[in-house]
Amino acid sequence: MRGGIFRRAAALGAALALSLSLAACQGETMTSFDATAYVKGVLDETYKGTWDNAFLDLVDLTDGEAQDAYEASLEEEYRRFAYQFDLNDSLLTDETRQSALDLLSEVSAMAQYTVQAAVALDDTRYAVEVSVRPMDLFLQVRSDALPGFQTEFAARYAETDLGSMTEEERAAFETEYENAWAGGIVELCRDRLGLVNYLDVESILVLVAPDDDGLYTMGDNDFSNLSSLILPY
Repeated sequence: MRGGIFRRAAALGAALALSLSLAACQGETMTSFDATAYVKGVLDETYKGTWDNAFLDLVDLTDGEAQDAYEASLEEEYRRFAYQFDLNDSLLTDETRQSALDLLSEVSAMAQYTVQAAVALDDTRYAVEVSVRPMDLFLQVRSDALPGFQTEFAARYAETDLGSMTEEERAAFETEYENAWAGGIVELCRDRLGLVNYLDVESILVLVAPDDDGLYTMGDNDFSNLSSLILPY
């Protein structure tokens, strides 16, 4: 049961990564091995940006499509990062945005998780236990670095008089302001990459089951819960 078993689905709007779906070939049955490989493969692609030919065959993707899926997952993580740290994406330059994506690529690659063998719940559904050691990077930044940065940043622009600016000057200032904020947040995080700690192991069960179209997938909520556990804010 290989080619045609998995297919790519659209990126999950509020979730952090691209979901993949699995469809049993006619006359064949899903196995616990497939369910386990599916969950591990999705996590490795999403966080590590790695995959092998066996996974590509399982999900029926080319190497280029897997790369696209990984980049889409980084975009989803970027949206979460931007929301959590109040980045105004609409005013960020390509350079600033790419610096955030580069950071998130490095951070995601540090994720620690172990996928246990799937357990069949019945003829079609499988439970897969994933053990995670959450990273405290963003928790560190929030508690130890962000308050001081906020104070310094506010002081830097305290005497700015927006009322005296023309419309063009105000637009230029807002762009400078938002990029300075975003760049500062990225640097706060990057400065602490070498200080990352891993919290106590937590385990979560994810369900691999067919949807109404017969496509096997990991539920949106399960993936969101895993993402929040792996890299908490």
